[in-house]
Amino acid sequence: IRRDLDLLSRKGLINRTYGGGVPSLSLEPGMRERHRRMVEERSRIAAAAVAEVEDGEVIMIDAGSSTLHLAVALAGLNRRIVAITNGLPIAEALGKASRIRVVVCPGDLNPAQGATVGPETLNFLRRLNADRAYLGASGLTADGPTEAESAMAWVKRVMIERASAAVLLADHSKFNVRMLEVICPLADVGALFTDQAPDPALAAALGRAGTAVRVA
Repeated sequence: IRRDLDLLSRKGLINRTYGGGVPSLSLEPGMRERHRRMVEERSRIAAAAVAEVEDGEVIMIDAGSSTLHLAVALAGLNRRIVAITNGLPIAEALGKASRIRVVVCPGDLNPAQGATVGPETLNFLRRLNADRAYLGASGLTADGPTEAESAMAWVKRVMIERASAAVLLADHSKFNVRMLEVICPLADVGALFTDQAPDPALAAALGRAGTAVRVA
């Protein structure tokens, strides 16, 4: 067990403590590894979320594994929309659809997340407007969605500011997971698409915030 804990600690997946280990608040696996997890659940979530996208909409999609599933589903629908993203795999997936205009944010490359981040990304997003922002998160608590990486959190915040509505995609493994940063209050999230109903305490917090919960 000690060897396993030491290995997880070296990989940055846990913080080593006396007698065991706890999840790291500031580190999570890279996007490729996360994309291989909960594939069926995230595919259902994505299919439910894209059903609301209509021709003519402008949407923002942040980089992440759940949002990559969304991009694949959107490309399959091939609706005439404008999609703005800081996720390179997301842009590639959307680019396979002939009717989707894909706008890729400039910025500094975060290789592990397949994303552009930093001041240029934020300044670019602040010049744009969108009908909806589709976001993933490292976790979801009663305080709001949480994120391990600060640079990623800031991109999500600006997308929320520039969109008329914010939509969170989060499977049940994200429930009650605390990471380094709270992205925004729950009240800033208009809808949550997930694969299981949240536990009573989290469901009550979402209800108080006015966040619609849609279970796929």
